[in-house]
Amino acid sequence: MLRHGTLIFFVVVGAVACLAQSPPSKPPDLDAELSAMLARDSVCEVKGTAAGADQKPAGAPWLAQAPSIQTLHNSGGRNVGIIATVEDACHCSRGNCATYVYLRTGQTYRLALKENLASLHPLKGFKQSMPALSGKLQVSDSEAETIIYEWSGGEYQPGICATVVQESSGHPVITKHACAKP
Repeated sequence: MLRHGTLIFFVVVGAVACLAQSPPSKPPDLDAELSAMLARDSVCEVKGTAAGADQKPAGAPWLAQAPSIQTLHNSGGRNVGIIATVEDACHCSRGNCATYVYLRTGQTYRLALKENLASLHPLKGFKQSMPALSGKLQVSDSEAETIIYEWSGGEYQPGICATVVQESSGHPVITKHACAKP
């Protein structure tokens, strides 16, 4: 009985360790070129709205807080880019924040995807050696869109889309549908 309990304990601890995400990296870990690209691409566009009232003026290139960073790896385990999420009042609305995917091309990076999402994570499945990405767009408190972005050889495009509605009973209702054209 004690062995069975110990085994269950280690299985649970192992599962939690596998599912736990590492803490996000700080922008100083990014090279200068990638930091400059992220600052340029995430310029605050809010002009005179309540959401942007306490922000720097429109066009300010500085982020109010450090972005969350995830590393992307290809099917061979090589670092091929990053996912950066900017989470401040200027870049977030209704739980969705500006999310950028930068891919390494030689010695430089290029922007491969820019969306406002509640979350974006790499999946274990690969297409042409690049990981698929799972995104969530929060529509309301009870409704979200799940989008699987697939690598097309040159960019990420929505491949599988579904609406997830949380019913009052607590059970989700998932409806797959065609993805909107980019």
